[in-house]
Amino acid sequence: MKNLAFTFLFYLVVSNAYTQNLYSGLWDNSGGISNDYGAWGNYNYIREGTIDVPDEGQITFYHPDTAPQQNPTVFFISGWGRTYDSYDKFFKYLASLGYSVVNIYNYNPGSINTSYPNSLNMMQTAVNHFQNWIDTTKIGLMGHSYGGGSTIWLGQQVFDSNGLNWGANGRFIMVFAPWLSFLVEASDLQNYPPNVKLLMIQSYDDLHYGGPNYNTDPRALRAVYELINIPDSEKDFITMFSDNDPNHAYTYNGENYSYQANHYACYTGADNNPYDALDVYSSNRLAHAMLEYVFEGNQAAKNIALGNGSAAQKNMGMMPDLAVTDYYITTRPASVFEYKCADNQPGTWGNPDIWKLQDYCDDSDGDGLIDALSISKTTDEIFEVYPVPAKNFLHINLHNPNTSIKQVQVKNMTGKSILYFKGKIDGNYDVSSLKNGVYLIHITTDKHTWIKKIIIKH
Repeated sequence: MKNLAFTFLFYLVVSNAYTQNLYSGLWDNSGGISNDYGAWGNYNYIREGTIDVPDEGQITFYHPDTAPQQNPTVFFISGWGRTYDSYDKFFKYLASLGYSVVNIYNYNPGSINTSYPNSLNMMQTAVNHFQNWIDTTKIGLMGHSYGGGSTIWLGQQVFDSNGLNWGANGRFIMVFAPWLSFLVEASDLQNYPPNVKLLMIQSYDDLHYGGPNYNTDPRALRAVYELINIPDSEKDFITMFSDNDPNHAYTYNGENYSYQANHYACYTGADNNPYDALDVYSSNRLAHAMLEYVFEGNQAAKNIALGNGSAAQKNMGMMPDLAVTDYYITTRPASVFEYKCADNQPGTWGNPDIWKLQDYCDDSDGDGLIDALSISKTTDEIFEVYPVPAKNFLHINLHNPNTSIKQVQVKNMTGKSILYFKGKIDGNYDVSSLKNGVYLIHITTDKHTWIKKIIIKH
């Protein structure tokens, strides 16, 4: 990591002040959201000039147009080759709500072993340079694509109480169409810093992005989501759908509009993705709610950001609802994806060891579920669940007498909780009410939550 003393090499362009534009420039003329979560804030915003960090990347800083004060701060890691202007409207929106925003753009995103630490260095540099505006006790990490995947490693570095301990009074990760989370091992996820909230947003059409093959195997996202040590109540996995069928397009003032929930859906008015109601409902609304929940403790906001499938969370106005699944299930074979969950990408990234989770991606029976839904492959040595298949009762046998069960949940394939048992239950768990099929059983002990597939057959 480069020494922060090199700050004197940076070039800062003169600040640019802006006034609020509300949602006057939406492509679909829908007007956006005029009040409540997703509505434009009360502050004008300022975008400071871009800071060039030699050999590393660029930093662009946004903040409310007020006297200098330390605000809760969002660090946004750009997607591969995408500078701040790809997300400019989104950053201005967050600043209008009263938050500081740091955008990190990496010059060499493909060199993972250096680009990840470079992003961390630029985050620290931004804090040093804009210390009058950044409250490091209240920190959120956001990112898109490459940047979305990198937030998991970055969170491990900045949230750790043995390190920087940023976010001691509030911390979250919110990612859009995330790519693989490199450099992270299962043990890192198992020991993830406490009190982190997580929201992963995947675009349905993103499965088709990247040429003749599909893009990133969703099992790679599920491996991170399921292994990370964040309570179910504090994390959600969302799938966003498009409305591309002309027969179902939204009509406004006699014009038809189709919404492209593709890899670039979190962009705000860049490239081929127009700034429209999709951005307002999927990005601005959920980000606003996440910020208020994490930094202000607003439970109504949590019901939107991390509502576990609540009506308020899923509502996308004139567009198809969000699908809150806790993970995305695909039965497509891993071979059709350009970036494979079980592939360590040898020779592609210059270092074959950057993707650490390939052992947690196996789906040997092709049912869309990862075979090893647990923090380690020694799960069966820790407990056993039988019989398989089960008819009316399940038995859980813990092999460690010093471990106790706190709760057991049985969820269906969409992530909905079907059965819930609190505390240790001697003997059998009654599952006679379940229909025939495959389920996931979440067993929470005093230390971890373990996940296994179960089969019910009456």
